[in-house]
Parts: sequence; structure tokens; C-alpha cells
Amino acid sequence: MLHGLFIASLICTCYQAIKEACQPVIPAENWANKELIHKDRMSGISEKEFSKNLANGKYKLTETYPEPHRDPKSGKIIIENSTLYKEDVKNYGAYQAHQWVKQGKYNLTPEELEKEHERIKKEFEHLYSLL
Repeated sequence: MLHGLFIASLICTCYQAIKEACQPVIPAENWANKELIHKDRMSGISEKEFSKNLANGKYKLTETYPEPHRDPKSGKIIIENSTLYKEDVKNYGAYQAHQWVKQGKYNLTPEELEKEHERIKKEFEHLYSLL
């Protein structure tokens, strides 16, 4: 009796491991376009068709930013829109704003960028001093 349960659990475990190993890994960016996912779900798309669309990348965001402006001498990214940059740092955080800088969303001059980095450092130092 005990051997039968052991063999049954071993077979089920092997089956589950093989099933998980054979399933394709879908990247997280394929889930990014929530509006299109919602539209397709509400239109009555089948689960099989939804999975196929998801695996093919239909729901990826197509929003792209232009190539960032670079300083010809140093090759560093130039950011000109400091107001938008500051708002994004405040709302989304420095890491996300830095990612958008790399994508070319803003264009600050190198001097403004250095001032902004100094301001952020001072804010963090002030916050850590309060702890």
C-alpha cells in the first residue's frame, strides 16, 4: 500500500516537472499593454488565442523614445527638459527617471544634470540624517 502511494506521488512529481520544463517562458514586457489586453479579454477572445497572442508579443508596448542628444565632446547624454525630469524624479523615482534619460525622453545640459544629481544627493543625505 505504502509503495503504491510512493510510486503514484513519484509519477505525479515527474509529470509536473516535465510539464513545467516544457512550458515556454513569456517575458514580462509581453504583459505591458494593459489596454489592449483588456480590450481583447472583453471581446470574448479564447484563452488559447490569448496565450498565443501573449507568447507572440502582441501586448508589448510600442512606445519608443528618440535617440538621446549627446554632447559631441564627451559623448554624455544631454537633457534639456529639466522641469519634466524633476517631476518624474519626484513622481517615479530617480532610477526610473535615469532609465528614461537613457531612452532619450528628456534633454538636460550636462551642467543641469550635475546640479540635479547634487540636489538628489543632498535630499538623500537629509533623509538619512532624519533616520
